[in-house]
Amino acid sequence: MAKNIPPLYGQNKAGKEQSRASGKVITNDGATALSLAPQDSGITVVITGGVNGAAACSLPSLASADSDGLEYTFLLTAANGTGDYDIDAEDGKDFFIGHLNSVEGGSDAGVDFNGSSHDQCTLAASKGAAGDRVHIFAANGKWYIDGSINDLDGFAVGTASANTS
Repeated sequence: MAKNIPPLYGQNKAGKEQSRASGKVITNDGATALSLAPQDSGITVVITGGVNGAAACSLPSLASADSDGLEYTFLLTAANGTGDYDIDAEDGKDFFIGHLNSVEGGSDAGVDFNGSSHDQCTLAASKGAAGDRVHIFAANGKWYIDGSINDLDGFAVGTASANTS
């Protein structure tokens, strides 16, 4: 007699959930522009740093009805080069809300994003440290941001996104 066994987690997903890039890892040097699309959701971007030049990573617009659940993770393997690396939400329309935690020097500090004007997360030139992690998740028209950073001066809030999706 066969038992009624529920599906394993994720086996019952359909549509957009199946087409996302969960588990995929790409490498970016921190000086090369990158544009992420909804089908890239679940991807991890490993920023190798150490390269001269400024660049940005553009996130998809949250205007579409199926943007809830989009997520991206950024990992840093070395301090960035001589230019800033920006993670850009759609300028003036999509905003980050949340906090990047830092334990630099034993203090409990961080970088706060207000959800109403912060449309850019900047990895500062020659800053950041190996092991820094930023996770971004879309819900209800906002990019929820959280992470753990070693160098408090390595990341900053921005209000001048270059992403005009």
